[in-house]
Amino acid sequence: MSELDNIDGLAAEYVLGTLTRAERAEAETRRAQDAALDTAILAWERRLAPLADVVAPVTPPAGLYNKIRAQIGLASHVVSLKAREQAITRRASRWRAATAGMTALAASLAGVVVWQDHQQRLMPTQYVAVLQAGESLPGFLLTVDTKTNMFVISAMQKPTEPEKSYQLWLVHDGMPQPKSLGVFDDSEMDVRPMPGGKDHDMYMDATYAVSVEPKGGSPTGAPTGPVVFSGKLVKATP
Repeated sequence: MSELDNIDGLAAEYVLGTLTRAERAEAETRRAQDAALDTAILAWERRLAPLADVVAPVTPPAGLYNKIRAQIGLASHVVSLKAREQAITRRASRWRAATAGMTALAASLAGVVVWQDHQQRLMPTQYVAVLQAGESLPGFLLTVDTKTNMFVISAMQKPTEPEKSYQLWLVHDGMPQPKSLGVFDDSEMDVRPMPGGKDHDMYMDATYAVSVEPKGGSPTGAPTGPVVFSGKLVKATP
């Protein structure tokens, strides 16, 4: 694999959010010094930008921030925990200060739990599958948003043989044979609703594979050509 392939692969994983925290920090440091990596990241951001159009924006309820501050006992101005502790110590005896401190801590923890639970309900749960062969560049990108129940399939590469088509398959132990999810030759993106019930669970747990088929797709309803890309869904980094 060439150095350009390595840079493009790193840029793709950086934009997709599949790097670990340490790897992402290392990539950010390298990006500031490596113009080729910065250019590759910008190219992937432009390439994947249409995916954001299928995710509905979520606006927090009005007054949410003030409600959180009220629940954890914060005034309208910022006061450090150290200053609050000193003020309590000056105004009350040791046992009253300890009681007040425990009460404040319990209220703070309750407020944080409420805020985290609320944020989790608001934040779309997104999953992504990068379909590739070994360390090659991604061939397809699958994105699932379980809040909007939208399923997006994007082709990153076109068939190398003009008389052939890429065909995407869903593979799962609960199905007697792979299920076709469409043919990709000239098209680059397909957006569709996710199925519900058991089919939804199957989609989330399945392996996705891409085979090379005759132009227009498999004539048998099952894969006939070699499988060139595959992958599974993983939860995307928020």
